[in-house]
Amino acid sequence: MTLLRRFITPNLLKAGVASGWVLSGRVMGLLWTSLLIFRLDLGDYGLYAMAYAISAIIAAPIDNIFLVRSLRVDDETFRRERSTRVCVGAALLLLGVVCFVPSFVVGFALLVAGGEILFNAFKSSRLRDGHPNIVMRFDAIRQIVSIALASAYLFTTADPHLEVAVAIYSSPYLVILVLAAMQARGSRPARPGGGREMLLLWLDAGALALYLQGDVLLLGVLTNNEIAGAYSLTSVVSLAATAFAQMFVHTYHERLRAAGGNPAAGPRLLVTLCIALLLGAGVFSLGAVVVALGDPEQVGTVLLAMSVFVVLHSIALVLTTVLYLQRRDGHRVAAGWIAVVVKLGLLTLLAGMGALGAALASIAAELVLVIWYFRVVYAWTPQDAPRAPEPIPPIVEGGPR
Repeated sequence: MTLLRRFITPNLLKAGVASGWVLSGRVMGLLWTSLLIFRLDLGDYGLYAMAYAISAIIAAPIDNIFLVRSLRVDDETFRRERSTRVCVGAALLLLGVVCFVPSFVVGFALLVAGGEILFNAFKSSRLRDGHPNIVMRFDAIRQIVSIALASAYLFTTADPHLEVAVAIYSSPYLVILVLAAMQARGSRPARPGGGREMLLLWLDAGALALYLQGDVLLLGVLTNNEIAGAYSLTSVVSLAATAFAQMFVHTYHERLRAAGGNPAAGPRLLVTLCIALLLGAGVFSLGAVVVALGDPEQVGTVLLAMSVFVVLHSIALVLTTVLYLQRRDGHRVAAGWIAVVVKLGLLTLLAGMGALGAALASIAAELVLVIWYFRVVYAWTPQDAPRAPEPIPPIVEGGPR
């Protein structure tokens, strides 16, 4: 029992619970996609997917500024910026409601963008305090409620319409609007940082979006839909595997913030490496099974290669979070854009190898990130801390705020 307690730490338990909620959310998402196609048609799902993609493009650059700062500013600044975050989300959500009837795609995109920003504002205190298990539970509950309500409409109506189904699906965002507004009341809104910091965080989000999505789009242009689809499938599986590493480092937010970004307050390097290797081994094993079953579209072979990406990306996720708390935004942005150039440049050269070429390009780009981040993170000195380090608090479970 003592040995188990030594290795199964509260951080690992929280990460495991959070990853379980993430997995349940992904399963529910696949179910919702299937229901839409089954009860409506592929064209309607295409409109829905386009609107959702646009919502991500709108929300990600805006929300990333609030997300990063929420992890590292003091409590009073956090509450004031959370109030601004709620105002921005509410404005986008209400604009989406207004535009929904004249233009479904634009209206739904704005509604979801605003709703997600509001929801992230509502969850931000839990993520800030190092409780990703609670954050992911909130995500899963919202998704389950949305899908249950919309599914009831789809299966109880003889001739369901996409606009009505999506409006019902989005209705929980109105409840979230009320909850977020109540949480933020009493705090005067404040601008999230200075102009330079906001620009860097916006560029950071842009690089990340291009890094994670640009390869699939470029591969589709250079080859064909089947190859792009095969690579996209392996990429989704690989990114899902690394979610555990991300949830794990989220449990260290409070400790890292109190220590001024000192990497010693974060996950131990050996533990990070062990987690990364285990996650990579899992994807490698899955690839081996697919190869044994016939390796359709070389999915299994690409998964074998992507297992190396999983190891590197898991390490990069941990180091990225430490960099957030160290306020090393310039390094993250520079490394991110260089990795984009490496990834897309190599993909262009290796396009003849199909999905395997894209996997090799991803591995090379991730290696650039890991080397860069590692050198910066572990070059930290007490003089780099934004203020004198405070005592590292214990990780204590708590309820929603």
